[in-house]
Amino acid sequence: MRQQTRQDAFAGQRSLARRALGVGFRGETYRNLAYLLARFPLGIAYFTVFVTGLSLGLSLVPLLVGIPILAGVLALGGYVGTFEAWLLRRFHDSAVTHDPADPGKLSTVEYLKTIVTDPRNYLLVALALASFVIGIHLFVAITVVFTLAFTLVVAPAVYWIPGVEYDVTSVETVELGLASVDTTALVGTGIDTFPEALLASLLGVVVCLVGLHAVNLTADLLGGATERLLRVGSD
Repeated sequence: MRQQTRQDAFAGQRSLARRALGVGFRGETYRNLAYLLARFPLGIAYFTVFVTGLSLGLSLVPLLVGIPILAGVLALGGYVGTFEAWLLRRFHDSAVTHDPADPGKLSTVEYLKTIVTDPRNYLLVALALASFVIGIHLFVAITVVFTLAFTLVVAPAVYWIPGVEYDVTSVETVELGLASVDTTALVGTGIDTFPEALLASLLGVVVCLVGLHAVNLTADLLGGATERLLRVGSD
């Protein structure tokens, strides 16, 4: 019994290590990465279209022309839901679908009533606008993390090349309450030797692994939130 328990514990540890270290070898990770990177161009496109539509519609409401424009903005939100559902199926192994109201199957009055009373259209317009901020932050974070990881990983191959300089920190002193720490004494001011370059490369691998796990977690959270939004009022 004790031996079986030890074997189970060892198998669990090996499975955990495989999940932690094997994240870079799973196709799901790179689908999640593509899903997150897509938020940047989509956010720009969404923001441009919806801000233009909302601004124009609201400004023309006193002339009554803005009312159909605002209705068109809500209708467009439904098609955003269709595209977001496709993204989830393509990159996130989801089965969610979204079918917006079809103007060809409804009268004008019924169509307008449907798009105006569907709460998902309002939520999808909000998602489209929020995608601008989300997309920019995701793009910056992903670019910074993986650029840093790549730069550290290749340190052993390039640190010795003339003109290549690794500046580990430009902060010489860190204040910790009443005490201070001289960072130059701890990490130095750069990578000058092969052992230091190997250590930097190992750190780069760790940064990359942490970044890939963060990509999967973020994609799960964002994809899950989008899927729940698309299911609002559909059950």
